[in-house]
Amino acid sequence: MKPKLISILVANIFLVSPLAFAAEGGFKWSGEASLGLRAVDDKARDSSKLNEYRDLDSGPIGILDVRGRGDRYYVDGFGENFGRDDQYLDLRGGQYGVFKYRLYDNELRHNFGSGAGAISPYSGIGSSVLTATFPNANTSTWSTFDNSYKRRDIGGMFEFSGNSPFYIRADANQVTFKGVRVISSTQSSFNGIVDLPSPVDYKTQNFTLEGGYQAQHGHVSLSWLHSKFSNDNELLRWTNGFFNLFDTTPLPPSNELNRFAVNGHLSRLPLSSTLAGRVTYSKLTDDVSVLQTFLSNGVFAATNPNSPVFHGEVLYKTASLSWTAMPARQVDTRAYWYYSRKDNNSTQMEFTPAVGSGLLLGTTNPQANCANVAGANVCRPELFNYRKNNLGVEAGYRINRQNKVSAGFDYLDAERERIDFTENKDRKYTAEWKNSSLDSLTGRLKYQYLERRSTFHRSDPSNPIDAFVRRYDLANVDQNLVKLVLDVSPPVRFLDLGFEAIYKKNDYKDTILGRTEDERQEYYASVSYGDPKAFRVLLFGDIEFLKIDSRHRVGTGNPDPSAPPSGTPFSTTYNWDAKNKDKSWQVGLGADWLPIARLKLAGSLIYARTEGTVDFAALPSGGIAPVVSPITLLPIGNFDNTRRTALNLKGTYQYDRHWAFTGGYAYERYRFSDIGYDGFTYVVPNAVVPNPAANSYLSGQSAFQNYTANIFYVLATYKF
Repeated sequence: MKPKLISILVANIFLVSPLAFAAEGGFKWSGEASLGLRAVDDKARDSSKLNEYRDLDSGPIGILDVRGRGDRYYVDGFGENFGRDDQYLDLRGGQYGVFKYRLYDNELRHNFGSGAGAISPYSGIGSSVLTATFPNANTSTWSTFDNSYKRRDIGGMFEFSGNSPFYIRADANQVTFKGVRVISSTQSSFNGIVDLPSPVDYKTQNFTLEGGYQAQHGHVSLSWLHSKFSNDNELLRWTNGFFNLFDTTPLPPSNELNRFAVNGHLSRLPLSSTLAGRVTYSKLTDDVSVLQTFLSNGVFAATNPNSPVFHGEVLYKTASLSWTAMPARQVDTRAYWYYSRKDNNSTQMEFTPAVGSGLLLGTTNPQANCANVAGANVCRPELFNYRKNNLGVEAGYRINRQNKVSAGFDYLDAERERIDFTENKDRKYTAEWKNSSLDSLTGRLKYQYLERRSTFHRSDPSNPIDAFVRRYDLANVDQNLVKLVLDVSPPVRFLDLGFEAIYKKNDYKDTILGRTEDERQEYYASVSYGDPKAFRVLLFGDIEFLKIDSRHRVGTGNPDPSAPPSGTPFSTTYNWDAKNKDKSWQVGLGADWLPIARLKLAGSLIYARTEGTVDFAALPSGGIAPVVSPITLLPIGNFDNTRRTALNLKGTYQYDRHWAFTGGYAYERYRFSDIGYDGFTYVVPNAVVPNPAANSYLSGQSAFQNYTANIFYVLATYKF
């Protein structure tokens, strides 16, 4: 069904439904409709940050919320932001116990860049062919474009049960993405980067059919999902300035997914227990033509694949089982098991390009990239597989009405195809105490300990430094986490206090090079006072500290971190460490005031700030303390620093039981500073091999995030 046709259908149902249900006796309508106007004055070189996930353009605004109830039928309709990029329509209804339905239209535009943040030396933007003449440092001749895509999810559901425990349900929806999104590519293995405005024209069509049996003591269902993803542009051709030829970048390929699932649960079993389970089987397939050539050294070198077509086939299998019980009035327990497996049965591709071609397959696995040596220049991309088993137990004991303690154990065993870590075993222990002994104080204290132990395999000898690197996502780690939550209601009427603290520390065991430690602290406090029917004020504050320590080695000399620095006349192979620190905090003040019965005033002021820094230090052989080094290592003081101020004022006057009038003002100010964007220039000279045609040509995305906005709005609401 075409998106435009579905939109017309949804709109017509909003209009026709009242007439259809009016014939039923006892059917009553209620709801409200709002219509207003919004005026926005913003100051920004690129307003995409202000409008990143919302449409704040000046113009009319509206909301419609309708509810209908009868003896046999019901209907609910809701709509907002009509005609805008973030429009939402939702219609639900049915006959009690017999059937129910839903139709919806959910839209959103994701803005990445506009104005100064979306220019390009390429023409043909929006198509699959981008052309440009290089060098071109004159940005006044560049093309402007809308760096955004529109996401639209339209669909519906119908379920029929016919006043019986059996039911059948069908869901269908279509999700489209249309627009432009910038991707990046290098022009050769050592030359500049270019921003490529690539076309986005994706469509995903989903259909689900489910049937089941629902009773008081249990439920069982069987479902099938078919999902088809299609992309009208699977290849992007663009001018490569270094070689002055067309290069090619693959875009997401079309694919299909089929998934079967069985769900069920049984309740009111012995020990007041419930047993629930789920099994799924999914198959993802695609067929992609393999590129026969790639641009290298100024010519189109042959990739020499072992198959002209890549046949993708990935199987996903999952199973889960959980059992909850209350063997005694004071005791509750839970045991669970989750299993998941991924089998990649896709074509095992092999490429044998000419020696020295420099073919890389986008992986950290050196065995997958060509060695560029006669007789050993075979590239074999990885086929990723995994298997995971996760089981655990939890138990809680209520000592009395005011105190409850609980504990749990979680075990994960995972195996995967990976160059460094092939298996990990995680053991997680938790303990928690909840207390409400005092009328004015309730609290919760939780402790968690995680121990991960992974099986490490030395990497390929062609990359000897990998033998010392432990990537933190699967490195051995000991984690300690403590969480405290307090809610205080002092004897003072209408006074509430809240406090929350979280401390987490990861100690990465056996890590020589990589992340060695990270620590996170979070604190939140709030105080509110006042009668909600008269005047109430809220003050809150939140602060978070993050510290990451890591150790690295640079240079082409001896990769062993215990070896002394080497290289002449200055050391070019040595150890160094980094300390990343992030601090983010915000404070807010909000108030609600009812000066008279028909007038309600509300306001809020929030200030948020993030500060990031990185400190570097050169290290001696096997050491951890900074030493005198001829290499200057400068700290970074602006590693994603932001400041945001938001003021909101709103007043609503209830004229009578039908009409209400609202007026408001909002002020937003956002400032961004980062070493990667401060002093931004669209063209960056290439320092490796001087060649103006191979400079970096950037679009300005994310470079001009600062904005200041003043927003005024009025709204009239009619309730019926």
